[in-house]
Amino acid sequence: MDARERLDAASELAGDGQYEEALREFQWFHDHALEEDLSLYGVRLSYALYAWVELGAEYPPALAALEAVRERDAALLLAGTGKRQLFHDVVAIDEELGKTEDTHALCVALERADPGLMSACADIALPAIIAAGDYALAERLLPEPEDTIRQRSRFLMKAFSRWRRQHGRTMYISSQIDIYASDVRQVLGVLEQRGRHAEVARLRKLAVDLIPATTVRRAVRAALFPRK
Repeated sequence: MDARERLDAASELAGDGQYEEALREFQWFHDHALEEDLSLYGVRLSYALYAWVELGAEYPPALAALEAVRERDAALLLAGTGKRQLFHDVVAIDEELGKTEDTHALCVALERADPGLMSACADIALPAIIAAGDYALAERLLPEPEDTIRQRSRFLMKAFSRWRRQHGRTMYISSQIDIYASDVRQVLGVLEQRGRHAEVARLRKLAVDLIPATTVRRAVRAALFPRK
């Protein structure tokens, strides 16, 4: 069986009550799927982990096994032998387990142990750090705010250019606008909490002004300057 088939088999085994066999397949998929097919990166950190946690609800050893994977990987990161992908693994597991506070604790420790890696993983880490209310750490990890907003605006306009050529993909461009607005709000939210109010006002306006397309700019303005 290839990796996709093994993931399907894991779900089928779980549905049939063959929990131990299902766990083995989930473990294999998590540890080896990317060796076979890099396109499984997203599935591995979303559906596969969700299904593993679902198995854990029926079969507690499966949950214990996933928690052990998380602790193993976190230890590797703190020992200096992990990279961005491993950090993403830990964050995804914490999210599926509903333990984003553990991600925050790891970030605090990792900033001391390996600040370079922590900086490289900032985009993955920021949601959990912000959720924990640690805006000081979020501010330290936040890339230069204006550069970030300018970069995100370029991504949005490239997406708009593709959409305009292909026509009719309204949901696509709407989702891209939502992503842009969310990214901008994340930056502004951190700065606001750190008392950088004048900068927030300037960057909020800039985030709108950077969008030349009238239709998109109107949607961005509505997202960033909601009517009260």
